Amino acid sequence: MAKGSANQTRSVPNKHLHARIAYLHQAATHLALKQQPVTKSDSSGAESKLQQHGLPLLLAAQLQAVSQKAQIRLSHDMKRSICKVCSTPLAPDTTSKAHIENKSRAGKKSCADVLVIQCQNCHAEKRFPVGATRQKRKAERK
Repeated sequence: MAKGSANQTRSVPNKHLHARIAYLHQAATHLALKQQPVTKSDSSGAESKLQQHGLPLLLAAQLQAVSQKAQIRLSHDMKRSICKVCSTPLAPDTTSKAHIENKSRAGKKSCADVLVIQCQNCHAEKRFPVGATRQKRKAERK
């Protein structure tokens, strides 16, 4: 009786943790989209948005805790969809606003475009360069 072939693919270590992280991300984004923002009227009669709270924030915070405890790197898309400050799942036009900013002179440099995503809960901003090519390593430049 021979053992299994040597060319078999290796399974992912901590597969159950990857599945748990994926489930927590799906649940947090789904609940953040379904949750209505809590409003409160102040003394002037105008309504102001209060912080969103509850289960979506808890699930997103737990997602980050599980990944840090198990030392699992989150994908870029998953990492960018959660606010660093308040752990709110960032859904476009509901819990976050996005716009492109160019601080070059009169916006002439297209390589200076920056995508700014602002959390509606804590007003923290995430900035990502758009369209800029990364500089080559020093050894590869010459």
